Amino acid sequence: MLKLLNRYLFVGLLIATSSIDGIASPVESKLLPLIPREAQIVAGIEDPHNPDTRGHMLLVTANNTFDFDDCQSLTGVDMHRGIDETIWVAASSQQGELNEHMLLVAGRHDRQHIFQAAERNGMTTGFYRGLEVLLVKPFAREQEQMHDTRWMAILDGQAVVFGTPWLVKKALDRYVDHEPPDPLVAGRLGRLHPLVNSWNVLVMPHEISSKHGGLRQSPAPWIDLLGRDMVEAADELTLGIRYGSTARVDFVVRTADNCTTSCGADGTARWHVFQASSSQRLRPRIENLSIEQNLIRGSIVLPGKELSACFKSVSCDEPARRIEPDR
Repeated sequence: MLKLLNRYLFVGLLIATSSIDGIASPVESKLLPLIPREAQIVAGIEDPHNPDTRGHMLLVTANNTFDFDDCQSLTGVDMHRGIDETIWVAASSQQGELNEHMLLVAGRHDRQHIFQAAERNGMTTGFYRGLEVLLVKPFAREQEQMHDTRWMAILDGQAVVFGTPWLVKKALDRYVDHEPPDPLVAGRLGRLHPLVNSWNVLVMPHEISSKHGGLRQSPAPWIDLLGRDMVEAADELTLGIRYGSTARVDFVVRTADNCTTSCGADGTARWHVFQASSSQRLRPRIENLSIEQNLIRGSIVLPGKELSACFKSVSCDEPARRIEPDR
């Protein structure tokens, strides 16, 4: 998994400096029913109105960042739009590994106004299962990196679905068929602490991650503390991040077998014991470490400034992308 993290995810580092009026728990997300089981990356912003919130950390692909920027541009004509919640999704298909991407936005959007403005600028619309869909070609600023014609749908003025047709179709199918949240997706989100500012669920089978060489070493605190062997062997990595003067990264690592879990947990526990007995206060530190079958759970606690500095250092030597959502 670590190799795939280096290749895809840190390129898409996002730091949001404005708060989004989100819900308290990811598992209660209004957008959850739209997320298909095939999703390998699901990352979202939740804001429990923490006065110490400094930003949001999302591990996403570069294409996910284009989706957000372009959605902001397309919906910017709606002066009354509002954003309550945002989720980024990525998945693999026959087109390639993690080549499919989608943005989900809950809030208030005037579909007619937004679509009419887009059509005046030369875009066209179509229909899928009775839903009007805006066909969005790559913007001039991203034509070298983005080659897909994406679909945008606005459902009941409350949810925006924007991304590659393969993923958008799956989301719209779930909407039209009134599907409840997928149990597998809901189960993964259920592992997260309810009070988080941002969260990430990464499903990266070893047979995919082993194909790619790492581009660089990552200084991410969960990699250093959990152990690179553990992260590399993980099939799933769930992170919930809560900012403040003291920040907390809640983690759940799922491995393919109990042996890997036990070995990795033993190493993490030894590090924890050493840290607790040390005369110096080492940072960061691990709390609430537990093992349950092939799951390792715990929290990494560290000063908020150190966490922010760490996240900026994993952006592939490029400035962190800033998103300025509506309040």
